[in-house]
Amino acid sequence: MAKKTSDFGSETIFKADDFAEIGKNRLSAKQIREFSKVLMEVPDHAALPDWTHLTVGDRLAIVSTLIPAEQLENLMGSGARYAISRYRTGAKVPVDAVAALAAETMLPVDWIVSGRAQARQPPLVRITPDNPQADPDDVPIQKLAFKAAAGRGALILDELADHVRFPRAILAHVGVAPQHARLMEASGESMKETIHDGDTLLVDVSPAAVEIVEGKIYVFGLGNEAYVKRLRRTGDAVIMISDNRELFPPEEAPRHLPMRIFGRVKWAGRSL
Repeated sequence: MAKKTSDFGSETIFKADDFAEIGKNRLSAKQIREFSKVLMEVPDHAALPDWTHLTVGDRLAIVSTLIPAEQLENLMGSGARYAISRYRTGAKVPVDAVAALAAETMLPVDWIVSGRAQARQPPLVRITPDNPQADPDDVPIQKLAFKAAAGRGALILDELADHVRFPRAILAHVGVAPQHARLMEASGESMKETIHDGDTLLVDVSPAAVEIVEGKIYVFGLGNEAYVKRLRRTGDAVIMISDNRELFPPEEAPRHLPMRIFGRVKWAGRSL
């Protein structure tokens, strides 16, 4: 059965039986824990299992067990567990709920919804005349020819770079308007374990996003080099903070070099 679209905006609503056999039994609490254990043991770069035989409600329940209870309520509001139990019994599932779980667990929205085997982070699809955007749930986002280093890297910014398809639901979840979204590739190890070498970063380049909020992650340039780090203002100084602090201790941004903040990193396989 196909997805259903609600009457308000572009929000998509899924029903618990949309991707399951009619009349199929729901999983027990014990079975959900067992499936959760299987999911946790899938290596980061391995394909996710084919769970098309489960309902989307059961997959939501399994994914939700990967998130601590307090964190789950911060994502989905109070009564999150009760809401998920309703989804399992046939209540309609708002796409925001799926997007929130996907962004937090680094699992693809499509896998949670469909259960089809796929990569944990499917490759971005380039939009070309021969491969135009087709899925209404995706929006074209510019993938800049900019390799920002979680460490150091050459500063190359090409506004004529390719566009790729990106899930609208994730943009909505992290609060980035499509016209202010850019995709970039990280390199280096200074932000490990938050950001890994080769991760695709979703960057908010809106005017408000270049204002430093303490502890948030930014893409910025110093002279002719680009960085991805947390920033903190201390008086007139800007402190650059890496998450891999054993190898990359905090340091003050050199004042003799011009600093340009390109935007704030809002997603790197999960919301930040």
